[in-house]
Amino acid sequence: MTDHVRKTTRDALVAALTGLPTTADRVFAGRTRSLAKGHAPTLLVYVRSETAARAVKGFPPTLERGAIVDIEGRVSMASVPDDTLDQIAVEIEGAMWGLVDPRGSFLNGLLLDLKLVSTEMIAESDGERHLGGVRLEYLATYRTAEGAPTAAV
Repeated sequence: MTDHVRKTTRDALVAALTGLPTTADRVFAGRTRSLAKGHAPTLLVYVRSETAARAVKGFPPTLERGAIVDIEGRVSMASVPDDTLDQIAVEIEGAMWGLVDPRGSFLNGLLLDLKLVSTEMIAESDGERHLGGVRLEYLATYRTAEGAPTAAV
């Protein structure tokens, strides 16, 4: 069976974000990942929710979908993580904007739009290490035929 457009999008974003200066090849699909206590900066890419509405009537009707894609950077450091989290956000935002093509679509036409809608930063200390995270939330808009979620139209 062919993959849902959400999975195709997630996989394409993992590939596009792999190799950034701070997180290198530590980019994974999915919201959970067992990370060692002193792990290097890491990115997680996942879809948290999605809405859908009929955009075009006909048979089959076309659904316009809005997926909330989270790109989460996680760090474990000996010092305060704020500057590193900001640097991770800079690298993510630049890479994501680099995904637009000359026609204005994203990921080679897979998505109609991809826009940053929020950023959340967290930091805490366990006494030895400073743990931090930055989550950039993107709205990925795409269309599929109703009942056929494996192909963007």
